[in-house]
Amino acid sequence: MLSIILPTKKRVEIFYETIEYLDKTLNLFDHDYEVLVINNDPDPISFNLPDYVKIINCDGRGVASARNMGAHNAKGDILLFLDNDILISYEAFIKGYKLFLKLIKQNENIAINFNWIYPRDVYDLLEKNSFGRYLLYYEFDKYEGKAWTNRNFDKKVEYQKTDVFISSTFFISKSTFNKIGGYTEDFSFAGYEDHNFREKLLKNNIDIYILTNTYVFHNERDYIDLNKFLERKYRSAFTRKQAVSLGDNELILEYSYLKKILLTIIWPLRNILIYFVNNFSQSKKFDPLMFKIIDTLLAVYIYKGYNN
Repeated sequence: MLSIILPTKKRVEIFYETIEYLDKTLNLFDHDYEVLVINNDPDPISFNLPDYVKIINCDGRGVASARNMGAHNAKGDILLFLDNDILISYEAFIKGYKLFLKLIKQNENIAINFNWIYPRDVYDLLEKNSFGRYLLYYEFDKYEGKAWTNRNFDKKVEYQKTDVFISSTFFISKSTFNKIGGYTEDFSFAGYEDHNFREKLLKNNIDIYILTNTYVFHNERDYIDLNKFLERKYRSAFTRKQAVSLGDNELILEYSYLKKILLTIIWPLRNILIYFVNNFSQSKKFDPLMFKIIDTLLAVYIYKGYNN
């Protein structure tokens, strides 16, 4: 049996699209499955879910805790974790499912990731302003981009073994998930729980595979907003520091005395800089200036999040 585990918090419109997409996919799937939605929000889900969906209310401790709760309550021996902003087609879904069944016959200690890109209609939005073009320039729009893995997977093969991992969409057996102890629940927000889980996989000799040319859509249309982007990076930096506190010293960020002073001075000016980027001319000729300002803001938010 397949258990699909979908943690969610806020982002109602995005989550609604995810459920719509998943429902269409599952209508074509003729094997036993269950869908567990882990509501990590104090408010109830505000729209009707398909009858086959089971809602489990989490305590709001973070996405790591929500994923663990989903796995604990899962009846299936195969788990598929989906983030609440992932759109998965039947074609991608069935390829991943069949590959998992094939590989697990040879080695039960595996996890299978999907490649991802932004939905096609999001690209039209990105081109409209400097911040959107900044995201494109640094390739935040794809898993292989400079902002993420910064590598090109081999498209000549269906799948390949890799040492990178992302929690947004992956298959794993429940026994393997339990074997490595699931997610570490010390992380307050989404962020470096992914890195910590990857370290657990590698430490326990779990082989990570990626479907190189099979994509899911990472629907971050609500994050094409400079304020939300920076707030997210602040939270990510906060969880990075939590990972360091857990002993992951390779994630330590060190700042010179001068840089600390500069970033501290800029922090009170952040709203002025954000306003300038959002409201000044969106002509492409100003992109070099805007990119520098966004880079500066990003550095400031990471510094403050890490040192909170």
